[in-house]
Amino acid sequence: MQNVQGRPLSASENQSRARLVDAARHHFSVHGYAATTTRDIATAAAVNPAMIRYYFGHKAGLFETVLRETVAPMLNLINKHPAPNGPVNLAALVQQYHSMMLPYPELPKLIFRALHNPDSVEYDIVMQVFDGVLRFGIDRLLKQISHSTPATDDIDGKAVVVSALALAVFPFLLPPPFRQVLNFSATSVQLAAIASLADRLFIPAKIVQHGEKNA
Repeated sequence: MQNVQGRPLSASENQSRARLVDAARHHFSVHGYAATTTRDIATAAAVNPAMIRYYFGHKAGLFETVLRETVAPMLNLINKHPAPNGPVNLAALVQQYHSMMLPYPELPKLIFRALHNPDSVEYDIVMQVFDGVLRFGIDRLLKQISHSTPATDDIDGKAVVVSALALAVFPFLLPPPFRQVLNFSATSVQLAAIASLADRLFIPAKIVQHGEKNA
């Protein structure tokens, strides 16, 4: 791990940096990007505000770091099978997203708001972070679905991807009135039930078997 100047960080510096990332993730998620100041984050992390510039350059750099470090497990999973005709397990992607966002349930709302506000600073940062997902990840998933699904099945790959996204993201975006009626708060147990549903909907075992037969 290095700072913006390229010098390796010491153990104590790594701890300070980690506290800043954790504090920023919380403040950005709960209060939004614009309403969060670097002083708010530094105070919550018990770190000198100057350290934000030292580690990240500026608030935007810290926000980008928060996003990249949070979504890294998902990107790694998407890139795990680079072959377009490799097996696809959309249920695993749903589970990964749930486990990734469960500690930070407000973060998906922040990302959702940013992507609907193209004039905002955070929109550009979110798009930069998710550029690989939009340009390569989704295209790869569509190719995997096409190659690993029996030719006799009338399956719309885009509809499958949208369905997987809905199961992954919407539990965190569910409006309060619906949460109240459904007694739903995106707990680990409730998310596990949704992931189990994804297993049944996408039948990853059959998709993998078919892909192996045609390998």
